[in-house]
Amino acid sequence: MHPLSVWWVLLALGVVWTAVWGWVLLHAGPGSSYEATAPIVRRVRRSLFVLFLVMFGAVFTASLRAYPYFRFRSRSFGTPVATVEVQASQWSWTLSQTEVPAGVPVEFAVTSQDVNHGFAIYAPEGELLTQVQAMPGYTNRLVYRFAAPGSYTIRCLEYCGVFHHIMLATLTVR
Repeated sequence: MHPLSVWWVLLALGVVWTAVWGWVLLHAGPGSSYEATAPIVRRVRRSLFVLFLVMFGAVFTASLRAYPYFRFRSRSFGTPVATVEVQASQWSWTLSQTEVPAGVPVEFAVTSQDVNHGFAIYAPEGELLTQVQAMPGYTNRLVYRFAAPGSYTIRCLEYCGVFHHIMLATLTVR
């Protein structure tokens, strides 16, 4: 949903809210008793709550298109051409190969020897491309297609101890 659309929705909700309170103030004079106005106020409150839920649900659903994981799920990388076995341990990465081809699907089989680590691949410009958890006793499989050749950096995204910051590796894409 475009940010301007959200603004218009919020403006409309503000106008409705102001109109309801204006109506309540106009009809709640000094002669009005609580017993007479309570059912009306409850109905208005219930209606506004339902309206809020519907509007919130619509904005939430419309904003899901901007969520990055749906782009990856909808796009098929195909059958992997190369497989890289990745072993994490405090505070290093062990890769079965450090060179992979560009433009083809590459599978990373990621596991850990000790604690949880976050296996993250960064583009040469520093942009986070993809990531997966490295967990002891379990192998996560990540398939990614590198668009361009270059030197990609692998970092740990999960704090794994005092030397977490030196947990780096380099992957060359040819």
